Amino acid sequence: MTETGYVVEDALDLLESLESDAVALCHLDDAWSRPGRQGEFGVEYPTHEFDQTRALLDEIRRVLKPGGWLIADADDWLLPRLLDYLCGEWGDVPASSRYTGGGYRRVGGVVYVNARGDPDTSTPGQYLSNAGYPVVFGHAGATERRSTAGARQPARHPRRTEPGYPYGWGSVKPVAPYRRWIEALTDGGETVLVPCAGTAPAAIAAEATGRDWLAVDVEPEARSAFERRRSVRSRQQSLGEATGDGGGRV
Repeated sequence: MTETGYVVEDALDLLESLESDAVALCHLDDAWSRPGRQGEFGVEYPTHEFDQTRALLDEIRRVLKPGGWLIADADDWLLPRLLDYLCGEWGDVPASSRYTGGGYRRVGGVVYVNARGDPDTSTPGQYLSNAGYPVVFGHAGATERRSTAGARQPARHPRRTEPGYPYGWGSVKPVAPYRRWIEALTDGGETVLVPCAGTAPAAIAAEATGRDWLAVDVEPEARSAFERRRSVRSRQQSLGEATGDGGGRV
């Protein structure tokens, strides 16, 4: 699989059309899985129960290569349900004394920091988690991949570092953490899949590191916001401006 681009389509429909064992890493930001979230961040977007997330994860497991990685953003509602699903359906790697299987590996997260590197406590704590959000890591079957990249990464909030934020979208996450994880868990030329993409920080990170990528979102406005964000970051890089969110910086 070597496609690169952003598709406006239902994420589950796209996943079902992909070949098995085609993707090295999938970043799933299923932000709208929590019932009752409709209208938050100013985005009108359909919400769904966890059964829809489960269907997405079933297909992600199919399209991942053996040993391929899942990076799944969560909130306090989604996190326990996601862990129960992964441990029950994919396996529970920490419970294996030899780490020979696959499945749930660990919970990390993104920690928003200010210019001094301290936790950015000005971030609204809408989900009982100030200054960031949890991220769940798992892999499809046993993996040989070893990395010292931390599962918990600091980052400046995009609203403080990216001109044009929020690009006409509602919830925009930083690029730097996903760049570090993608570099650690994939090789150049492998494919990164980004369903429920929004402004697709993982797709931007994949492109910057020489990976193929495929992003999908049901909303045309999401792709438009992604293109605006991608253009802004491209101009910053060509001018040599520090974004505070790329490369080896937070």
